[in-house]
Amino acid sequence: MKSRFLLLSIALGLLLSVGLLVALNLPVHVTMARAATNPPAASAAVDETTTLSAQQAISTAYVVVRFGTHDTIVRPITFTEPISAYHALELSGLAFTTADFGYGPFLCSIEDVGDSSSACDNGTHYWATSVWNTATEHWDARWVGIADAMITETGHVEGFSWSDPNWVAIDPPPAPPLTAAWQALTWLETQQQADGSFGSPGNTAEVLMALGANRMDGADWSQSGGASVRSAMLSQSRALAATASGSGKLALALAAQNICWPYGVLQPLDYYSATTGAFNVDAAPHALAMLGTTALSQTVPASATAYLLDLQQPNGGWEWGVGWGADTNTTALALQALLAAGESPTSTAVISGLTYLKQAQNDDGGFPYDPASPYGTASDTNSTAYVVQALLAAGENPLSGAWSVGGMTGTMIISGTNPIAFLLGSQLPDGSFEWQKGLGANQMATQQAVTALFYRPFPIRSAALPLCEAVFLPFVARD
Repeated sequence: MKSRFLLLSIALGLLLSVGLLVALNLPVHVTMARAATNPPAASAAVDETTTLSAQQAISTAYVVVRFGTHDTIVRPITFTEPISAYHALELSGLAFTTADFGYGPFLCSIEDVGDSSSACDNGTHYWATSVWNTATEHWDARWVGIADAMITETGHVEGFSWSDPNWVAIDPPPAPPLTAAWQALTWLETQQQADGSFGSPGNTAEVLMALGANRMDGADWSQSGGASVRSAMLSQSRALAATASGSGKLALALAAQNICWPYGVLQPLDYYSATTGAFNVDAAPHALAMLGTTALSQTVPASATAYLLDLQQPNGGWEWGVGWGADTNTTALALQALLAAGESPTSTAVISGLTYLKQAQNDDGGFPYDPASPYGTASDTNSTAYVVQALLAAGENPLSGAWSVGGMTGTMIISGTNPIAFLLGSQLPDGSFEWQKGLGANQMATQQAVTALFYRPFPIRSAALPLCEAVFLPFVARD
């Protein structure tokens, strides 16, 4: 353990660097915290807003935590006076542990990622901390400990990122799409219906995926103490799983929340034909069923992968249905399905698919549904969000010069001509997203944008789900 802490020996008598570990065998005290169960005393000032003087304005900041590739969350916090990064973690409601080696609290784990023991010995990882710089649009490393890193301004974004296995700090995704995704979730919550759903079973599933992308529990979302979105999804599950594509979407949603599978409801593999290799004859439903299969930690049959590969069009894209012509949405789903099933990002099929998407990109950085459509080729939020997910699945950076029309010039995240900038430009002040600019708030566009802005390709999470017939039989009738 001493060898792992060697780098911080130079910090004797000074504040801990958040990117290094300590090298001394001093008495250690481990602290575990979660704001929801043990709120800090200072937070009382935030709760008692009615007694605040006019000079004590409430500020909002964000805590961003990157647990790993394609696994980053955001939590808002409020404060009335400068607080430390340690206090920000307390206010976030996330469970975390620290150790005191004599130089102040050292961050050991967040939500059980890391080492919560007194040694705080994470093997070859550590928690790096940083702050988002709005001027440069980059994360700046913190060079002080979490008790001394201060948050003083509204809009501040504090980042915590689990390093790679070689002690190398990795920045979280850029802050603007993450905070935009949170604002979109806030708007989506207002669209929930009295039965806990968001309208159609497909919409309910997509909202559950959006919540799962931010590690939020659908059981906590309900209107006036009514049914939660989680229970609504289970009550709608049989209707959604009546098709191969719907079963795939249900699997993506339930796995994203790690919910058990309702008794008697068909899973994607129930639609698979060993004779044809297809879940469905059409590419989009087939791809969704493949993604649902991987979401349930089940193996996609090799013949199913071959079937999807055979449906690729000469221009590199995939068409939703036979004879429809290639489109960006089906191509994005097909690429994610192939990659999730084990296809190499350098395979001819993936490269050809990415080439098709690049050729479909508009000058505003966004993507249309069909770049050859006679009915219009304007960029839209849903198509762009699907493409962003496909790029992430393939290991592409949607903010890179390769996906920025005209190359990299000036500020790229907010005002650039890349897919992320297009999505951010489609968000309205209330947090919702337009399908196309000028058309007003659109629930489907908003729920699909959230997952992409959290930098989450499909599947959101893979989990072998047990049956839950004993608990949810009221929602699902027996055959």
